[in-house]
Amino acid sequence: MPNEQTIQNASQGRSNPAAVLARLFDEQVARQPQGTAVTGQGGAWSYRQLADYSAGLAEQLAQTGTTGPVAIAADRGPECLGAILAVIRAGRAYLPLDPDTPLRRLRQMIADVRPTCLLAKKALDRFSTLDIPRIWLDAPLAPAARTDVPRPPPETAGETLFQVIYTSGSTGVPKGVRIGYGSVLNRLEWMWTDYPFPDGAVMLVQKSFALVASTWELLGGLLQGVPSAHLTRDEVLDPGLFLDALLRERVTHAFLTPHLIAALLDEIEIRGNVRPALRLVTSGADSLPPELVFRFRQILPGTALLNLYGMTETASNVAAYDTANLPDRAARVPVGRPVAGARIMVLDAHGRQVPPGVRGEIHIAGRPVALGYVTDGGPAGDKFVQHKDGTILYKTGDSGRWLASGDLEILGRTDNQTKVRGFRVELEEIEAVLAKAPYVTDAGVCCPGEGILVAFVQLEEEEDLTALRAYLRDRLPDYMLPARFDIVTEVPRLANGKLDRPALVRLAGQRTETLAATKWIPPDKDHALVSEIWTQLIGWPPDSADQNFFDVGGHSLLAVRLAGRLGAAFGKRISLRNVLDLPTVGGLTTMVRAAPPAHPAAPVSGHMPDRP
Repeated sequence: MPNEQTIQNASQGRSNPAAVLARLFDEQVARQPQGTAVTGQGGAWSYRQLADYSAGLAEQLAQTGTTGPVAIAADRGPECLGAILAVIRAGRAYLPLDPDTPLRRLRQMIADVRPTCLLAKKALDRFSTLDIPRIWLDAPLAPAARTDVPRPPPETAGETLFQVIYTSGSTGVPKGVRIGYGSVLNRLEWMWTDYPFPDGAVMLVQKSFALVASTWELLGGLLQGVPSAHLTRDEVLDPGLFLDALLRERVTHAFLTPHLIAALLDEIEIRGNVRPALRLVTSGADSLPPELVFRFRQILPGTALLNLYGMTETASNVAAYDTANLPDRAARVPVGRPVAGARIMVLDAHGRQVPPGVRGEIHIAGRPVALGYVTDGGPAGDKFVQHKDGTILYKTGDSGRWLASGDLEILGRTDNQTKVRGFRVELEEIEAVLAKAPYVTDAGVCCPGEGILVAFVQLEEEEDLTALRAYLRDRLPDYMLPARFDIVTEVPRLANGKLDRPALVRLAGQRTETLAATKWIPPDKDHALVSEIWTQLIGWPPDSADQNFFDVGGHSLLAVRLAGRLGAAFGKRISLRNVLDLPTVGGLTTMVRAAPPAHPAAPVSGHMPDRP
């Protein structure tokens, strides 16, 4: 089997992709003006309402007289989608400003990209020193019958910037990836061609619009006449509310991380005979465990599950694998074969292609490859390299091999990048922020377990770790916050001054063993069971009944799993809000004792469709 495969996409060499996206939306408005385009917290919006709203924003954008990128500060929902459609209609690019991102980080992104206009909800405009025109997304909907709707840009040839998506950077600062309209359209067309929507389809929208994968959720169904169900933050985080939303909206298509899939399956099992209407689930951003695939088959046998591979620098996905083909005793789930016009090569250290079965670094070329970084040069610029045939390759840093089946298998990393809850994390960025913290003279970070970050800090004088956590929380997104801080007299380093990363991992293991040996003794069986579940999720036991779950690495997704496991262990109905309100072993134990029994199995609200 050759270790280089290519799938050509119809959008290559075609007219301006920005105009194509605008035209596809206009065609749906003309075809079904009163059809449901979006459902969300504010109710349902028709295609005509969304068209009028986005056209009004586009007109205001044109009146600013500005050019260049546009910043968007919004929550998930119709207004955010309308803002993106306005940007598309204007043929411009946008920088997403997720309200969950620390303000300092957002300001750095703004300083890099230098947007010329801000589209924002008034409550989310936290940028008082940013002197650029504002367009408020809270304005009332435009009248239904507009005669001055701006026309889409002309369909002239040429690639233009669509969005700038920020990821963790190995140089110590986040880096913005410049993604073109052509790459986005290319990715959409692949799914439309290979997995067309059936009648009655409904698309789920649950990702942050600051993630590259959100483009499929936001535009994939909308531009094909498929209603999109936008979930609230609580619905995404709480498995019970999440399943309720799937059933209520009769969602058929969803892009879920392995964590969300596991939480969904847990909730379905708790309820017993409830089945959502899912036809196709795609998963990416993190490795998909074989045992989760087998469990998915058992609980949702009529739903297709695809394992996708890709990254921000390739405008989301470049390979796909239908897990229906996974052998029963598989040790790993492959990521499949190239899609969306991608050209995938596995190369050795000298840039030579390796034969099937041989490990090498994965490189991507073709239509999906991004336009580069906002601030090219330095180590980051080394990621986009020129192949001997003249094409531009993106060096993924992933180690992998081609299997005899022709599928690509991921084996690990060639650098210090890791994944936490589906997000890419460069350990060097966390270390760089730690190094600038007060009283910290040296620091090293490792990932001793899946999704667990441990920081070792050398301090100039005794420091309250609560203050250090607050310092990081003000500068890093929550998924980059270490789960544990260990104070050391010396951070292990090699003779050349570089961090001794294997020594950090060993040290983390030794520290975990010490914590387990000196653990707090629960006073009764209920406290003991809560402590056991806590330990399974965090990786080490609590040191007291009053220790806060979120001070030792707990986060929203772990809290969801904690609520689910507590509910299953005690036979009670435990919500995410219960965990957020009482995040200690003592508080959780008191709460589960008082909680009502788990509700009886709900009636079937969805259906089990045939595989598409």
